Amino acid sequence: MSVAGSIGFMVGMILVIVISVLAGMFIVSRMNSDKEFKTKYDERQQIVRGKGYKFAFWTMVGLLVLNIIFDASDIHLPMKNSVLYFVIILIGIMVHTVYCVFNDGYFGMNNPPKQYYIFMFFIGLLNLVIGFINSKGGRLIDDGIIDTPFINLLCGMMFVVLGICIVIKRIISKSDDESDDEEDDEQ
Repeated sequence: MSVAGSIGFMVGMILVIVISVLAGMFIVSRMNSDKEFKTKYDERQQIVRGKGYKFAFWTMVGLLVLNIIFDASDIHLPMKNSVLYFVIILIGIMVHTVYCVFNDGYFGMNNPPKQYYIFMFFIGLLNLVIGFINSKGGRLIDDGIIDTPFINLLCGMMFVVLGICIVIKRIISKSDDESDDEEDDEQ
């Protein structure tokens, strides 16, 4: 790729990221029950989210240190650096998200969960479809190295894992509620 092509690609990626963030902010503000962008959490949820951020941070630090060790040992993973760093970011996001989901710190007080389920399902499905289209075109792997179009599959899989975690948590919560109701009836 020429220098002009590389610069064009970088500018395009930056524009996609900026537009995606702005669109995401707009969508989130419309999905919240009070039409505010900021999600409201109670004190317990804020503590849970803080712990989730701490675990995600240290997970990412550990993965980056592991990457440095691989690099110093001349061990090369079969993926481009952009994909590798994105994988590290996604793992950090998943650590935070899964911790928050299972400790009731994911959905805020002004988040209608049903709308978020639909939104997450749509975004996950869209990324999986784009990933599968890229796989049909043979763009996921270039010269035996995982290339950037693979990121769509990773994002789609992240949303699938998030959805599974939310469903498991809902089943656990319903089971706990039913056992609490049975205990109340016995007394």
